[in-house]
Amino acid sequence: MSLNYDPDPAAVPNGHWGTVFLSLRDAAARVPINFITGPGAHLTKACFSDGVYDDIPTQTCISDLLASQFQHLILDLYWDNINRQFNLCPVELPPLAGNATSGYSVDLSALSSITATSAAASTFIPDETVPAINALADPRLGKRQTSSNAGSSTPSPTPTGTETSAAPVPTTTGVDGTSLLELGPYKCSLDLNLDALMSLYEDYFDQTSDTITARLHYLTINLHAASPFTAPLDPARTPANGRLPDSDDLVGSQLKSRFPQALFTPDELQNDRDHLNRSWFHDDFGANTDTSYFSTSGQGDDSITQNGWPGGEWIILTDNRRLLVSWGDVDPQMKGYDFQDDSNHIFAAGYIQSRYPKNGDGDGNLTDACFYKPGETTVSQVNSSWATATISETNMDTLSSLGQNLTSCGISPILNVTLGNSAVQHNLDLYQRFAQSTAFGWASGEPLNVSDNDYRCAVIDTTSGYLGRWRIDPCSKKHRAACRIASQPYAWRLSTYTVPFDAAPDACPENTIFDLPRTGLENTYLHRQILNDTNTGGDDVDSILSGVWINFNSLDQVNCWVTGGPNATCPYVGEQDMDQKREVLIPTIAALIVLVLTVLTLVVKCNEHRRNSRSRRRGDDGWEYEGVPS
Repeated sequence: MSLNYDPDPAAVPNGHWGTVFLSLRDAAARVPINFITGPGAHLTKACFSDGVYDDIPTQTCISDLLASQFQHLILDLYWDNINRQFNLCPVELPPLAGNATSGYSVDLSALSSITATSAAASTFIPDETVPAINALADPRLGKRQTSSNAGSSTPSPTPTGTETSAAPVPTTTGVDGTSLLELGPYKCSLDLNLDALMSLYEDYFDQTSDTITARLHYLTINLHAASPFTAPLDPARTPANGRLPDSDDLVGSQLKSRFPQALFTPDELQNDRDHLNRSWFHDDFGANTDTSYFSTSGQGDDSITQNGWPGGEWIILTDNRRLLVSWGDVDPQMKGYDFQDDSNHIFAAGYIQSRYPKNGDGDGNLTDACFYKPGETTVSQVNSSWATATISETNMDTLSSLGQNLTSCGISPILNVTLGNSAVQHNLDLYQRFAQSTAFGWASGEPLNVSDNDYRCAVIDTTSGYLGRWRIDPCSKKHRAACRIASQPYAWRLSTYTVPFDAAPDACPENTIFDLPRTGLENTYLHRQILNDTNTGGDDVDSILSGVWINFNSLDQVNCWVTGGPNATCPYVGEQDMDQKREVLIPTIAALIVLVLTVLTLVVKCNEHRRNSRSRRRGDDGWEYEGVPS
């Protein structure tokens, strides 16, 4: 069964939150992606805490997470020895005879054939298979039960299609009427596998392939061997060599085949790093990645980097990428998996996820692990690259504060807990509130949607009511300006005098530029700099605390927040209505193909028309374009 991207309408951000998420994506557009934080969730806890692996609830749960702006999903994926496929269900699915109407039973002939394909078949189909299969007829059995002679020295015979009759496999009905197999404590769909998950991502990318809704996503895969269906609660057995995935069945191979454009791979990263003048620095795109976050060196006529990553703007809107995949935890039973062959497509464990301990007090405040370090402002001193922290708490009174504080410290918060003791689709509001708490910058309710053209400029407010969050203020009002020192991410100064917003760029001291914080950690450094500047006292302390201009405004178009000073324009093109001002993104190569085909089609039509004015030919139809264009 193919899954689709079909979120609950309530999961899709409303007008206010749509503006918040879009503005923060655009604010961080040129920051390398390894320094951009975002919320994540473990799917086992968020979607399958009840042990039910049903198609439609899974579709809704993952769709709701993606729509709610969860950028990092952690997937437990299980290799099914019998069916030679990757499933979401933790138990291998037995070979079945029968159908949903008449009921299912284990096809012993098929099972015997499977065991015969490997000389090491006994490593995963034990001698007591037959009595264990018969035990499946009792749905109350959660552990393997064997016949009375199971402990004797005489082994049970290897199953064949004629030696015994398999007991029926218990089933229940899923949400959409399909049959779910009852395998111990789990209820599993026959179709919930890697291919179904890829179809959901494919539909999601297709529905969010414009300049406004496109987002970059991360998928971490914990690789497991599925437990035997005869003993669902027993540890999984090591797959026989002949039953491990072939090259085409490897996870990375399947992902690359399905997403040739959308998947950003280790090979592509290395190629970009080796030829920056042809990638992140190419032509007009040199400004799209902030090089102050990584080191570069020259090599002939080219530039290279050993540690850099592309900026969000470049990878999404120029390079057309939407997904990075990495390995997480791997079961010892799966050590025979061909990770080397997949290394071209999937990042190694820990490469795009550095786990940090999360220590906090009862109010959700961090007591350590924060990357803010007073007096240290260089990236080498403050290296928060790919920092993540796992959250297992369920107290919603402190969870939002914890998510906000982790983001402010440069750490992506990852939920590994079932909020409200049920899946996302049953407690959507709790998961949304957590995701919203990780949005840095804007204060609660900001930016206000006002019709007054003068209320289109942003300040950072460090009073007790805002604590370094942003709000809108009349552009004609006078404030100090936030100025970044020598393009360093974490070094700030304030202008020495107050100015209206349109004069802020000229108010910044020499070797500084009028700018805005682009990440939660950059915002923390600016917030603390303002507090330090006002600790010395002075007549205008209250004025500074209550607002400092940051380089963010919506003067050109309401709800379209841009950098670049008072004359910056909204980058989205189209109809007058901002909601319609979006450009559908088509990869450059695909666009050229379309152009060539269009010209050829016109030529063919013209020639055909000359030969026979009554006959007409149609060009080929059905082209589909994946990913986000340049």
